[in-house]
Amino acid sequence: MFIGLIAVAILGTLDIPGGFTELIRRADQSGRIEFFDFNPNPFVRHTFWTLILGGFLTNLTVYGSNQGTIQRYLTLKKWQDASKALMINLLGSVFLLTLTCFCGLVAYAKYYECDILGSGIINKGEKLLPFLVMDVLGKLHGLPGLFVATIYSAALSTISGGMSSLAAVFVTDFVKPLYFLKYNHELKEKKAAYIAKGLALLIGIGSIGMAYLCQFFGNTLLQLALSIFGLLGGPLLAVITLGMFFKKANWVVS
Repeated sequence: MFIGLIAVAILGTLDIPGGFTELIRRADQSGRIEFFDFNPNPFVRHTFWTLILGGFLTNLTVYGSNQGTIQRYLTLKKWQDASKALMINLLGSVFLLTLTCFCGLVAYAKYYECDILGSGIINKGEKLLPFLVMDVLGKLHGLPGLFVATIYSAALSTISGGMSSLAAVFVTDFVKPLYFLKYNHELKEKKAAYIAKGLALLIGIGSIGMAYLCQFFGNTLLQLALSIFGLLGGPLLAVITLGMFFKKANWVVS
């Protein structure tokens, strides 16, 4: 995936008359590059403060309280190994984010004088990157397909981990307590593993159905996903933070 994005960034930049200098000029002229918007209004979506504070809290939730992330931490023998893994992840995430943002600037600068969405060449904004990949890498046989395959494989590995985490949480919080209440003994780990696999399958089927429905959400999909994540992730982070700093708390506080 990194190789594909780097190839798109380099070859796309070379396709622009004037190269990198013209790319920056077009992006800056249209207001696409704006690093220092210190507007304190919290209702403005993209400012220095909303991105720094919002990004900090979002990533704190992802890396500090997310079940899938913590489950990965627990697979390591020492907490020092988890710290090293987080630092490696930080470097990779910063590089990937920078690369994807630059590819977005490449797409804008390349089609600067052509409204490919308004003209009907593509019918959704989400298709811009695949269109750019085919436009830039289409002459290199096999590479566009390999690029798409790497993106799907990266997405599927993350999704499969999330499904496994959901199944594990459901088994621990619901199945095991109910089983103990009914049979008055603990559920065997082998049977719990089979139940978790079955739940992961059901969650996967449900996710496929939700993915089909996503086509009806239009351009609000990412905003909706982030809103739901904040709605659920914020209270979870608060409860874990409460447990870190206080030995006990009643149900009112928690």
